[in-house]
Order: sequence, then structure tokens, then C-alpha cells
Amino acid sequence: MVTTFGAYSRTLGPGVSLTLPWPIQSVETRDVTSIQRETIPEGDGERLMLTGDQNLVNLNYLVRWNIKDLKLYTYQLADPDQTVREVAEAAMRAAIAEVGFNDAMGTGRATIEQNVRDKMQRVLDAYRSGVKIQGVEITKIDPPAKVVDAFKEVLAAQQRRRAT
Repeated sequence: MVTTFGAYSRTLGPGVSLTLPWPIQSVETRDVTSIQRETIPEGDGERLMLTGDQNLVNLNYLVRWNIKDLKLYTYQLADPDQTVREVAEAAMRAAIAEVGFNDAMGTGRATIEQNVRDKMQRVLDAYRSGVKIQGVEITKIDPPAKVVDAFKEVLAAQQRRRAT
């Protein structure tokens, strides 16, 4: 990306290009081809979300994205990386709120991931962020740690009832 006196001038492609010397123009190089990865929550944190049937789930997920428009990415948002994280959080909460606990824990996972990806892309496009969402992957979805024992007891009771 070339700036002239600090203002955006043009984006250079691969190959040889000429620019004016430093005080007039400067060149900033950014990797726009590699995929960025955002793991939410970071570390061993707990991320509780409410399902459509009023149950809590602890959810970890991964968002893969890259820069599709360097000018928009650089100048449109104050902190585009943080914006991607916040949009991912909002989209995931909205998608989880639309499904029930059983769907979130099992068969609806692929649908949730696709809905989150689509919602994120729509919001980021509306922000003119210059970001393209490559994919969303739910890495872990469990009941909250405080209720795991009770959850296991309920599952065992349901299995005993089905067996008889």
C-alpha cells in the first residue's frame, strides 16, 4: 500500500513498482493472502451462551478470515481485528439463541456455523471492513462446568427410561 504525504495513494501488486522517495511516499507491506485465526474465548476461558430453549452452553469456536480489501481494512475501522472478534461474538450469540439445546449440542452444529459465517460477513460488509470470513468452526460445546454432573444424571435417567 502506497501513501503520499500520509494519505492513501494506491495498492501495489506483486512485481516491480516505482514510488517516490520516503518523505513524499511510503510503502507499507501487509500479508493479505494468509488466513488469520481468532479463537474465542482465548485460553481456558468460559463463554456461556443462552440457547433458544433457555439453557446455557459453554462454547469455544474458531473464526478464520483474511483481508480482501487492504484500503478498507487499514482506514475504515479503528481496530479491525477487535471488530472481527466482536462481530463473531454477536453473531454466535444470535445463532445460538435461535436453536434449542439439543440442536446446539448435536445435529445443528453445521447449521449454526454456516449461520454465524453468513451473519458475520453481512455485518462486516455493512461496516465496509475489507475482511472476508473464510469459516467458523465450533471446537467445543458443553453444558456449563457447574452443572455437568446434573446434566449427566439427566442423560442417564433418560437412557434408563428408554431402556425400560
